[in-house]
Amino acid sequence: MNSAENTLISLKNQDFHGKILTVALVRCGRRIVGLLVGCTFSLTLSASWLATGPFGGDADIVRTIPATKGHVIAAARNGLIFSSTNGGASWTNLPFPAQFAGVLHALEVDPKAPQTWYAGVESEMSRASGVYKTVDGGLNWKLLPGTEGISVWSLAIWPGDDAMVAAGSGTGVFISRDGGASWKRISDVDNTELRPVVSLAFHPTDSRILYAGTTHLPWRTTNGGSTWESIHTGMIDDSDVFSLQVDARRPEHVMASACSGVYNSTDAAGHWTKLETPKGAFRTHFVALDPRHEGVVFAGTTEGLLKSDNGGKAWRKVSAYSVKSVAFDPLVDSRMFFAALTGGLLVSNDEGNTIRESNVGFTNRNFTTLTGAGTALYSSSVYEAGTGGVYKTDNLALRWVHAGGPAGDELVQMATAPDDAKRLYAAGYHGLFESRDGGQTWAVRKGPSEAQISALLPLTGGSLLAATPSGLFRSSDGMAWNPIAAPSGAAAVQSLQRSGGHMVAALTTSGALRSSDDGQTWTACGDAGTKGIWYGLAFDAPVLGTASVALAATPNGLFRSTDGCATWAQVHSGIDTETVSLVLFHPTRSGEAFVSQGGRIFVSTDGGQRWQPLDDETGSNAGPASLFVLSAFPDRLFALFPRRGVYSTGIGNWSTTTGRLIGVASGPRND
Repeated sequence: MNSAENTLISLKNQDFHGKILTVALVRCGRRIVGLLVGCTFSLTLSASWLATGPFGGDADIVRTIPATKGHVIAAARNGLIFSSTNGGASWTNLPFPAQFAGVLHALEVDPKAPQTWYAGVESEMSRASGVYKTVDGGLNWKLLPGTEGISVWSLAIWPGDDAMVAAGSGTGVFISRDGGASWKRISDVDNTELRPVVSLAFHPTDSRILYAGTTHLPWRTTNGGSTWESIHTGMIDDSDVFSLQVDARRPEHVMASACSGVYNSTDAAGHWTKLETPKGAFRTHFVALDPRHEGVVFAGTTEGLLKSDNGGKAWRKVSAYSVKSVAFDPLVDSRMFFAALTGGLLVSNDEGNTIRESNVGFTNRNFTTLTGAGTALYSSSVYEAGTGGVYKTDNLALRWVHAGGPAGDELVQMATAPDDAKRLYAAGYHGLFESRDGGQTWAVRKGPSEAQISALLPLTGGSLLAATPSGLFRSSDGMAWNPIAAPSGAAAVQSLQRSGGHMVAALTTSGALRSSDDGQTWTACGDAGTKGIWYGLAFDAPVLGTASVALAATPNGLFRSTDGCATWAQVHSGIDTETVSLVLFHPTRSGEAFVSQGGRIFVSTDGGQRWQPLDDETGSNAGPASLFVLSAFPDRLFALFPRRGVYSTGIGNWSTTTGRLIGVASGPRND
């Protein structure tokens, strides 16, 4: 075996810029050719994706796993589910089939089978509504038969027999006595008052007694659902009952939280007494008795988190967070976990007296953009009071800093000047803004027209492109605007994308345009056979003496052009003829490109002719909203996922084809 062969075989299972390359080589006779053309091999790319943030956002539910120290799970309304095995120090997103498909109202853990969990979902798509169950700790989920199409708002598991599960729905109460295998309605279908059922609680020792809270007062059955009675004496009329809790020590003691406050009963909900809470703390998301310390009660209200040490007779505010859920650690006496709006996931190690955010790995924000230049990367989010706006990182997304944003507006779009990493332009609902200090301060700029900006793209030298329903405009100083004459018949521009060299692509409502001079003049691209529907258009940095290679992302798959987008051919090698939502050429390595299809990211190193998937183990069934590579850090790919933030992975100097290794894409091609 010669030295070249020894060198190649030594590459097996080596780490190349964060990627594990596993090479299985079959000798090509006695010759080892430098590029291995004609040799048979297989190359597996295993992308190790890292969730980078910006962490935090809205969380709704948190639950501890019994008998498993440090194991906690949490969920958001949009179906994002996270798990922590180290007491909330860090979180990992788990796959969930109804993620982003509806509203996840309920998440419960089987008290006797720690890996068995139930989730209740309401969705406009009936096939996504129902009760989901996992028996392997969230790795695989099943929509339980008999619940599909039922909007599930609440769940309860009877502590005496974990096979008995109750589900509160938009049409009443259902029960399963075999762990969800079969279900039976136990509320009268004609009782329109007993719906929707937003909270449930079993009697701890008598499964026939079940409490149900609705959006207008509570109900109770004492005979397994044969009959129900309204139990609202003492409660303000038409109170939404968000939670119910039966005291395990004294079952006649029941507490409820409602839009009108916190209620207490000492006669099994026969009569309710409204408890006095601090001024303004009336709408109460939940009330929870600490099972470890008698008399300790927590309540999450509109004015923050309240704690009582004497059963609710007196309360004190322990946090300003709008807490929606609490979980008590059964194995660590003073540790508690909270889920909060805007605050995300919280932890306390002193029985709730002091609380801190613990969001590493947890992200649920309204992200709109991912942009950057030099060593700086930026993202933005909207509709998050106090925590929305611009986020910035200068260290490959290892740590994000909240930079704020322009007052009184939401940043729908944001882009960085390619030659000045501190200069940002942003378009909001009410105007155009510029920042020259990395998003710390913003100045209002005059837009090209009164209409809202639909696309924004900074260029070198302070120039700026902007599109509105009135047309395409260019500014050399970000102040004065000149209209750009588009090709005859061009429709309104919806997005702008910078590519290699000075190439700029514009996607319109009926086709695509390209410019090779930073947007001063434009040429219409040929039709890629998709009836004018384009999701992305990217140009490779042109090799001297050749036309620029272009790739188009369309509803019908990926198309490739070798004459600057005049004519197109569909790509079939490694890519399906299905929707490709994103396309990106590497900014410094000619021939290297990335696309998103079917929730996965694919890579090509031969100008888009052949593709191989990056094994994107990001736990998402939704593809990225943006892909980005910083020129200063060419060996890292960043992907912005909806609601879940920025992920990154290493992209080293590698090249793959089907059955052929054709070289290493580390610089300009000379083919």
